[in-house]
Amino acid sequence: MIRFGLRQIEYFRAVMESGSVSGAAALLSVSQPNVSRMIKYTETRLGLTLFERSKGRLQPTPEALALFAEVQSLHLHLESLQDSVRRITSGAYRRFHVGASPSLGRHVVPSILSRLRRDLGDLPVKFDILSVSQIIDYLVFGQGECACTIFPIAHPQITTEAGVAGSLVCVVPRDHRLAGKRSLTAEALQGERLIGFEPNTPHGQVVEDFFHCVGEAPELATLRFPPIAPQFATLVRFAESACALVEEHNGVALVDEFTISGGAFPNLVSIPVAGPKPFRIFFHSSAQHPLSIAGERFRKLLSAWPGSP
Repeated sequence: MIRFGLRQIEYFRAVMESGSVSGAAALLSVSQPNVSRMIKYTETRLGLTLFERSKGRLQPTPEALALFAEVQSLHLHLESLQDSVRRITSGAYRRFHVGASPSLGRHVVPSILSRLRRDLGDLPVKFDILSVSQIIDYLVFGQGECACTIFPIAHPQITTEAGVAGSLVCVVPRDHRLAGKRSLTAEALQGERLIGFEPNTPHGQVVEDFFHCVGEAPELATLRFPPIAPQFATLVRFAESACALVEEHNGVALVDEFTISGGAFPNLVSIPVAGPKPFRIFFHSSAQHPLSIAGERFRKLLSAWPGSP
């Protein structure tokens, strides 16, 4: 069986490109005798004369020219293979699909994707904004690799990891009477036109707890509001919608700090409210499939937000 190995191909191609033994030796960073021996060995194994020696140069025979055409084709495939290997090891061999709830989708996740691209190069990304109810199907049916929310998700096919905690904040226009406050209690919002959420939503429950809390923060329970729904001038589904309404002076709103982070709403002032941090960033992925390099790096960056690990 005739064998034409990769090392023989490498030497043969170098001689064809340079036209001399000395040129091939320089290309390969080897000695000239090594090149001469390899070419002689290759001719013997193939039973062909590949080069005619003429005036210090090697003239390729017709057989060598035909062989070189095949070698060039192989070389292009090998370069493509090397590029594929680099992309696979960097995590950029496929599009990274990630989803997020709206509160994290405006600033938190885009900032992390920016860091991810710096780490992994020109990573192809598909970024989806999803409601909490959509995320289960998104992960279980493989529409995305991972997702993040500010509320936990309990499902046997989804792995969830809790990250940094976030505060409840009050957002007001910059010219609002409360804009200079360093912190707020429920009493300070009495008489304000409030933009709120349906009480059966995650944000709605946190806001309701803020106005009716007992036990952990009894000092906040001095204000007794009527049932939650009638006190809101406007009800919305997403915190971003609440902030947009506040920007237009439709009232004030209580939202999670992640929604307002990064100067997402430059016309608003964010004021911390008294009490514990009721929000947390959660990272979710399929329990059936391991994370890619990109997914694992995204998880680590998210767990350390806003810093960098």
